[in-house]
Order: sequence, then C-alpha cells, then structure tokens
Amino acid sequence: MHQDPDWPIRVAAFDALQRRVHQYGEVLPWELIDEGFSYQGETLHFANRARGIFWPRLMRETALSIKTTVPRQGREARYDDLHSDEGFLYKFQGTDVAGRDNRRLVRAMELDAPLIYFYGIEPGAYRPIWPVYISEVDPAALSFTVVSAAPEARVREPGRFAADPKMLNLERRYATVQVKKRLHQVAFRQHVLRAYEQRCAVCRFPRTELLDAAHILPDRDVRGRPEVPNGLSLCKLHHGAFDADLLGIRPDGIIEIAQSLLDEHDGPTLEHGLKGFAGKPLGMLPGAKALRPRGDYLEERYERFRKAG
Repeated sequence: MHQDPDWPIRVAAFDALQRRVHQYGEVLPWELIDEGFSYQGETLHFANRARGIFWPRLMRETALSIKTTVPRQGREARYDDLHSDEGFLYKFQGTDVAGRDNRRLVRAMELDAPLIYFYGIEPGAYRPIWPVYISEVDPAALSFTVVSAAPEARVREPGRFAADPKMLNLERRYATVQVKKRLHQVAFRQHVLRAYEQRCAVCRFPRTELLDAAHILPDRDVRGRPEVPNGLSLCKLHHGAFDADLLGIRPDGIIEIAQSLLDEHDGPTLEHGLKGFAGKPLGMLPGAKALRPRGDYLEERYERFRKAG
C-alpha cells in the first residue's frame, strides 16, 4: 500500500470538520461547509457547490470529498441507497472513468485514501460522513461503491499499518450499515422538526437541541418508514412519556395521560409538564396537511397506549 501524498491536507480537513460538527451538530448548512478550513495559513474548501467530486488546488493526486444533493424541487429524502447493506453507489462525473474527476477517485481507491462524503439530507443541508473509501469501480454501471469506516479509523494513515484485507472489508461493511441506519435517523429528524417549525407537538417547546423525531409506528414495523406523516416532533420529556405509553395521542389529536400518572402527585414537572396536557389538543401540527400524522397510524398507536393503561 502506497502512502497518500495528500495526507496532511486530509488530516487538517478532518480535524476542522470534526470541530464544525461538534459545534453545530450532525447536519450542516452549506454556508458552514463553504467557509472551508485553514491549512498552512491558507483557507481551503471542503467541497464545491457545483461539482460533486472536489479537491483543493494543493492536493496532488486524489480528491478530498464527494457530495450528493437533494434538489429543491425534488422529494425531501432519498432512501434508495439506505435500504441495502452494501456501500453507497456514487455515479461517475460524465461517462469516462479516465476523466479528470473520476480519475481522482480511482487514485483514491488505489491508495486506500479516506474521503469526506457530504450526503444531502435536504436542500442546502448535508450530513458529513468520514472517513469513507472507494471500494470498487464499475465502468459498466458508471459508478463507484463507497464504504464507510469506524470513527477510530480516522487516525490511521494509509501505508502506515498492515491491514488484513478480508478483516478490513468486514469492518467497513459493518461500519457502512451503521452509518446508513444513522442517516435514516438524521434525515427523519431533520424533516420532522422542520415540518413542526422546530417545536414540540405537545407543548411547543422551541429548543432544537432538546427535540426528537418520534416514530408513531416503530421503524421495525414494515409501515414505519422514516417519513414525516409517521413522525411527531416531541421534546425529550414528552418523547420519553410517549415511548413509555404514559402519554397517548388519540386519532383526533387529543392528548391523554396514563391513569397511573394522573393518580400521582408530585412537583411541577408532573403536574404541569405532563398531567396539565391531559384532554388538550396537540399544540403544534405541520401547516401542510400531507405532512400531518396519519390518522390510521395514530389510531394503532393509541390502541397500544390504551392497552398499556
């Protein structure tokens, strides 16, 4: 395995991206990505708005990142790639594997060089995944196969350790499955919270950091797809109560609280944060009717709550 001549730039980009995600969260708006990162006194870019395969001008042989977008006129989410246990399929730029952009990814595969994948979650917003690797090139299908690696792999420089190819392939396949599961959750949360204007459906609490996207039908259910009509934006308190069947929502949107909680007497969190919403309608719903909770899903979930009580 050859050493990656672009490794120092790659490390600087990874470190800067880690700080950006730690500060702003898993999903970054393009404006934050476009600010770039510092390397030897220069500002270099992570990606380019117009090009899917990108490398800063100082990189000699490979690319730094790849990017997929969600068109503004398109569907909110793209889940076709996430259902399989295989890698992500990334289409060629053009049709020639020897073209300038594609050649950079082929070289990254030869060097086993790690890349950043800016995966479009919604228009103008991306979930960065790194490190990812090009594991296969398919000229007939005009595509690359992209796989992920475990976070600890970020510190391993290509050429500095001897890896068992079979074990490395298994590790990356497992990591890719985990990344895809996480992408499901991240995309679902992003779409649900936006539909509910970043507020809890029960109490209208507005802090995004303390909001979750709760499934009405669980994702293990074949109908429980990560789509907005199967979701509710709930604060941590009400999400926990909903999942524990201590808070139920009738098909007409009226909130019920489990009798076991109604019979208890405690401080203001119980009295006002839970019991106080009994018999009241949901405080927040999406403006678009197509994004509101499906009545049949609510009915099935409410029946579970009723039986638990």
